Amino acid sequence: MSADQTTGSMSRRRVVPTYQLPQDVVAYYRAARYWSDDSLPLYLMGCAERFPDRLAIRDGDRTRTFAQLWSETCTVASALRARGLQRGEVVSFQLPNWTEALPVCYGTLLAGGVTNPVPPILRDREVGFILRQTGARFILGPERFRSFEFAPMYERLQDDVSTLEHVVLVRPDDPQDRRSLDVFLAETAGPVEELLPQAGHGDDAAIVLYTSGTTADPKGAIHTHDGFIAGVRQLGYYHGINENDRVFNPSPITHTTGLTLAVTFPALFGCAVTMQDIWEPEAAFDIITRDRSTYMIFATPFLSALTDIAEARRATLAHVRTIACGGAEVPESLARRAHARLGEIVRIYGASEANATCSGSPWHPKDKKWGTEGTWIHPTVGRVVAVGTDTPLPPGETGEVQWQAPQMCQGYLDAELNEAAFTPDGFFRTGDLAAEDEAGFLTVRGRIKDIINRAGEKISAREIEDLLYEHPMVNEVAVTPMPDAVLGEGICAWVVPAQEQEFTLKDAVVHLSRYGLAKQKLPERLEMLDELPKTPSGKVQKFVLRDRLRSEELR
Repeated sequence: MSADQTTGSMSRRRVVPTYQLPQDVVAYYRAARYWSDDSLPLYLMGCAERFPDRLAIRDGDRTRTFAQLWSETCTVASALRARGLQRGEVVSFQLPNWTEALPVCYGTLLAGGVTNPVPPILRDREVGFILRQTGARFILGPERFRSFEFAPMYERLQDDVSTLEHVVLVRPDDPQDRRSLDVFLAETAGPVEELLPQAGHGDDAAIVLYTSGTTADPKGAIHTHDGFIAGVRQLGYYHGINENDRVFNPSPITHTTGLTLAVTFPALFGCAVTMQDIWEPEAAFDIITRDRSTYMIFATPFLSALTDIAEARRATLAHVRTIACGGAEVPESLARRAHARLGEIVRIYGASEANATCSGSPWHPKDKKWGTEGTWIHPTVGRVVAVGTDTPLPPGETGEVQWQAPQMCQGYLDAELNEAAFTPDGFFRTGDLAAEDEAGFLTVRGRIKDIINRAGEKISAREIEDLLYEHPMVNEVAVTPMPDAVLGEGICAWVVPAQEQEFTLKDAVVHLSRYGLAKQKLPERLEMLDELPKTPSGKVQKFVLRDRLRSEELR
């Protein structure tokens, strides 16, 4: 379990796995070398030795070869050790898709720390929760990104989070700012030979990756070196990735997809990755064309936009080998259009708790490739069980999907969540509804959990509801998804006002923004009701509200 380690007068949290798979499963993974007791930084070092001058990562006009990336990784690790980073301590980073994120991530691991990606869309409330739970003493982030000023937020958090000691600004206006990354890296602890023994073992915690919010507060999933390496390696084998691939990645590196593609793919396969920090479809299409990109993973809105551009330009990208699309349903009509212009389209299925468990293959029949999530990526074992039980269902029947895999997280930072998340025989309860056919193809039907899937971002309805209830003009509230042609689902708030007062969407947005809620969680629509539909026991019948929105869409 996780533990606090006291050094001097300061109590520091050392993160270790809080859950262990059954011993026979662990023995199998080790015997089959799915877990090989390696650490992630050693793979990057290997690439730097094999092809030092080859391009590893690019964002905009900033590039890093493998040798440069490894050198910067060592400098970050040395600077962290010089400031007292101890094994198992968390280092948080809230960076966009910038090249600096890779040496920050790998430098943390090389120094023996645990890296914690924090999405840039999160604000005071969510970031504060994460920092308090992880006990992070370090956070690295931009001075500003898009229109948001991060530096003042970090100052507020330092006043509010007792453990937060070091704020490091990346790409500040003044490189000589005492908080800048350049100044931070000026202090080092020694040569790389002294760092390598700190790089960790396969069963050490490597990454704390927070879920997108399937509950009111996000959950910190603990991934080991062995686990994350296994998942990336198996996905790469399944899709045929090698050092000749050129990967395009617009997905945030602080989410499981971006972390897999932009951070881990280069080190494990030696391939080059181009990142895009702000999604601009026309620019993305130009990048893919310029780089002759061969592989990418992203959500449905990205695929839709690129397909529209390809059709408008009458362009066919023959160099694209595979696009894996996940996070939201991919309509078959879109898959067919994209296939004609952009290359092979497959679907992929995973979660923050396991980066890729199921995927289509270019070799699958089109109806399976586009109409299902594909098959389990070996050695992942998946099953569909009756909801509320762990009893497997026969093929074709819909139930909750569960999986067991070497890339599965080893528990949550809040260990009390583990009992509900894992079955007694070591399967993860996803909360997703699915059916598996006779041939082993999985089709996700929906969700048990009350979440909103906005362009692949899982948003908790309960969190928004709890905050709206705080407004004096709100008597009752329910938050549900609503159909959105581009994002998959938007957010609709249903409000019963107090004392027949007028309550508007603007009122809701202003109120939620005061709590520092991320913009992606703000409702796009508000409906006023005299009363919420309820069961005789008083439970709100959200399906009635959702059906009302769907019926409007069909008119």
